[in-house]
Amino acid sequence: MTRPWTHIRFGLSAAVLALALASCAGGQGRSTATPVPVGHATAAAELDGASAAPTAGVSSTAAADLNRKLLSHLTPPTEDSDLPLGPGDLIEISVFDVPEFSKLKVRIPAGGSVALPLIGAIRAAGLTPSELEKEVRTRLQQDYMNDPQVAVFVSEQKSQRISVIGAVRTGGVYTLTGRYRLADALGMAGGLTEDAGHTVYVIRRARSEAAASARSDEVTTNGAGAAGGTAEFHAPGSGTQEVMTAIDLEALADGKEELNLPLQSGDVINLPRAGSYYVGGAVEKPGSFLLKSRTTVEQAIVAAGGVKEVADWDDVRLYRLGAGGKREVFTYSLNDFEGGKSAPEVRQGDVVVVGKSAVKAFAYGVRDFLKFGVYSSVPIP
Repeated sequence: MTRPWTHIRFGLSAAVLALALASCAGGQGRSTATPVPVGHATAAAELDGASAAPTAGVSSTAAADLNRKLLSHLTPPTEDSDLPLGPGDLIEISVFDVPEFSKLKVRIPAGGSVALPLIGAIRAAGLTPSELEKEVRTRLQQDYMNDPQVAVFVSEQKSQRISVIGAVRTGGVYTLTGRYRLADALGMAGGLTEDAGHTVYVIRRARSEAAASARSDEVTTNGAGAAGGTAEFHAPGSGTQEVMTAIDLEALADGKEELNLPLQSGDVINLPRAGSYYVGGAVEKPGSFLLKSRTTVEQAIVAAGGVKEVADWDDVRLYRLGAGGKREVFTYSLNDFEGGKSAPEVRQGDVVVVGKSAVKAFAYGVRDFLKFGVYSSVPIP
């Protein structure tokens, strides 16, 4: 099956070669310059100049499609009373027929406990309003009254906040007004921009002792590297430990429910901008391209418009900076890819160069010479 690397794959017929040889034999002494194939020196120059190359135009279609998919996974709104209280929240407590509790307003301090009339200090942080109602009712029943009618309302909610940063339209700090999920956070921030990468990170404070005691280099994986895989990184520190979870954005948009994580207060949602790679050599549209999703060498060449007819299908080079900044070179064949061999994925900063075949360049030059005639290349005086 023909791959989309080139519009038409031309063969070199015996007739064309014969005519080429005949033209050389019957020439008038005019020397013919042989095209120089793209080599290591040329590729190295393209690698050094890749950062200065103009960025190829990026269609907004992909970002729009992802935004539409994410929109379909938004969580229905829930009541504020379903959220736990936290430091900074202003609550109003009322107890029917008890003057001390007539619309009493209290702001929860950093310690999480509030001092109330009659019953003293009570832990409020971490409880939902309905749970706090039950706790106040229990305390009052112990010493003061039977079946008190208690109501707790949230006047200002400042504890349930998340941050959304990176390649989103309106990043910033947002207040959670219900039990929402990751897709909701991206929606709050106006959706993705056109230069969004393919991985979104959720960074949150660790809740478990296991996370707090994790080593600095400990990584817990769950299908990491696969579509929709996640990876958790436990970072050490003198204070609260953090857990970072990597989510494949396309898998999230495709509806993998296990990736649509429930949000917690203090979460930081980071969607890095896509890196870039460069495609040069014998391709139709050389330039830099955003690495917006998992992209193979084949797909990178397609993004550059496919190969030219003079391309050397057996000379596709991938230049990559390895450990310690050392440049690595890998050579591949489009013929192998056409035969079913898997193509490697492109990474940020990679340079893909398709070589030029001297034989093809010579043959097609002869073809054009015969097609348009000798005088087509002679300037008119």
